[in-house]
Amino acid sequence: VVHARTKADGYRPPAYWERIPAIRAALRIPVIANGEIWTVEEALRCRRESGCDDLMLGRGIVADPGLALAVRAAESGQRDAPVVQWHDLHPQIARFWQMVCVDLSPAQRAGRLKQWLNLMRRRFPEAEAAFQHVRTMRDQREITAWLQSELGHFEVTEPSASEVAWQMSH
Repeated sequence: VVHARTKADGYRPPAYWERIPAIRAALRIPVIANGEIWTVEEALRCRRESGCDDLMLGRGIVADPGLALAVRAAESGQRDAPVVQWHDLHPQIARFWQMVCVDLSPAQRAGRLKQWLNLMRRRFPEAEAAFQHVRTMRDQREITAWLQSELGHFEVTEPSASEVAWQMSH
């Protein structure tokens, strides 16, 4: 995978897709292009400029979970391809929150959801509204209650007494 930026560039645009063909020419293994692919148009342009058959979508697919489907549809000439809508993501958002509540410490839980909503604001106005609603929340139970009111009921592991005490003290 060629990220099309230097270490000094980090995640800052632009990605230098036009430099990838030289790398491809020097290697005898498949090269996958990556960097600043947020839309179908950028994916198609990256393919043209890099000459790569394969792309790594990275943050672009986190911001728009339907991006890969949209790229595939555009490449195959489908004009009326289905588009992933906000309501289509409700089960994934619920599952994400369930996993966050099991796998991460109390200090990380709210922030992880906010990160995802922040990225999805690029594509979904509803994510902007959700982000604004939860941006000051830190308590797992409060966030869970709000998510359930928006997405429908789903099970979430309740925080332990020590986790609740930690959340209340920070």
